[in-house]
Amino acid sequence: RETIMAELDIGKHCQFGTCNQKDFLPFFCDGCSRVFCLHHKGRESHCCSEVSLRKDIFKSVSNTSYLCSFHDCDGKELLPVVCPYCQKNVCLTHRHQDDHECEKLEAHKPRMSATQQLVKQIVGECTIF
Repeated sequence: RETIMAELDIGKHCQFGTCNQKDFLPFFCDGCSRVFCLHHKGRESHCCSEVSLRKDIFKSVSNTSYLCSFHDCDGKELLPVVCPYCQKNVCLTHRHQDDHECEKLEAHKPRMSATQQLVKQIVGECTIF
């Protein structure tokens, strides 16, 4: 009886130069979309062509900051935090309507006022002997 073992196709070969090492947990470079072993996974170690392009992209992005519009606040955020009611830019400290005195803030109604009135009515109707 002859037993034939099929070779499992697990892992990938490193695509760096002459390395060609088979790695069972290969690394995929998100810059150049190639496969590398543990030793060549870093962009610098496999001379990734996308390294310089990505550095240029980050340099071209301006250091924009969004200032808080709440009076006497010097807070600023890297991303805009806009109140969905008054459309003003605020910092994270003043992101809630109460915190930045939002002009669209509705007056708070007492919670459960109808329930409180009903309880008072029921208690008033009951007499204890």
